[in-house]
Amino acid sequence: MSDYYNYRNKIERERRRRRAVIALLCVLVLLCAAVGLYWFSRRRQPEEQTPAAVPAAATPEQATPEQATPAPTAAPAPQRILPAIENAVWDSSQPVEQTIDFEYLNTDSRMVGLPALGRVTRSHFDTVTFLGDSITEGMECYATGYQNAHVLAYRGAGPDSAVNNATIEDKIRKVSEPVFDALVATQPDAIYILFGTNTMVAQNNEDKFIAYYERLIDMIHESMPGVSIYVQSIPGVQEWVRDTKPGLDNDRLRVVNNLLANMTLRKGCYFVNIAEVLNGPDGSQIDEYAVQDGIHLQPSAYTAWCDYLATHTAWDRRNRYEGENPLYILGT
Repeated sequence: MSDYYNYRNKIERERRRRRAVIALLCVLVLLCAAVGLYWFSRRRQPEEQTPAAVPAAATPEQATPEQATPAPTAAPAPQRILPAIENAVWDSSQPVEQTIDFEYLNTDSRMVGLPALGRVTRSHFDTVTFLGDSITEGMECYATGYQNAHVLAYRGAGPDSAVNNATIEDKIRKVSEPVFDALVATQPDAIYILFGTNTMVAQNNEDKFIAYYERLIDMIHESMPGVSIYVQSIPGVQEWVRDTKPGLDNDRLRVVNNLLANMTLRKGCYFVNIAEVLNGPDGSQIDEYAVQDGIHLQPSAYTAWCDYLATHTAWDRRNRYEGENPLYILGT
């Protein structure tokens, strides 16, 4: 038996030795093949890639009249794909032709208004100030409004009242106060402005109205930097109102709302198109929301109005939303 095991171990050692030799030979063959391929690829590089020998330039003593030294030719300028676009040097300051018009003239207010984005909680408006005329009063006097918000509503007021800091009585709070000073005193996180119904009663004053609105926004930026400003569209009225107040024509209000939307783009504000929920398809006031004068609104209108504001608020990470944050990002 011992001879058998000795013989078996001898055979196994010889097999392992042969396997090791074969493996070593394979490795050597692969290495040689790799070196050969590398050398072959280097040999087949195109000759045009190798730098050509540059003939030595003739010295002035060597130049002859028969062989004058040729003048160097300028290399052709690279052709631009769009040669008419850019003519200015990148590191210089010089006037160039303006290619983008930053004046918004024909923007449709429906395209500028804030889109629906989640739903903030009702407490979100506790640190908000509503500034406006008698239409804004309902935010404070009706239970369907935002009664915990600061509401500054002055009957017959317009943006000029705030710009001039006129002293006007707030009929709901029974307080007479300078309008702009009262606004600054609230120190809100956001301001919702709605003016225009009273101003539009007079005709041909759109430019003056927008000018005062722009000045009001500038004053807010100067006095309360960082506060968010929401400009609300002017709601429509009943069609028959224009018979007694020609300035309150729904077609005209649509044009003025377009001007307000354009203004918000220029001034960096938010435009909230509340007319989208308070008006019918023809731009007039929804009949169910109308009161006797055809201008002001029923409490049910403020329910729809407040619901619209809650779902059309600019996103901010500090906002408190009902349900999941619409722009929640894991880890932020």
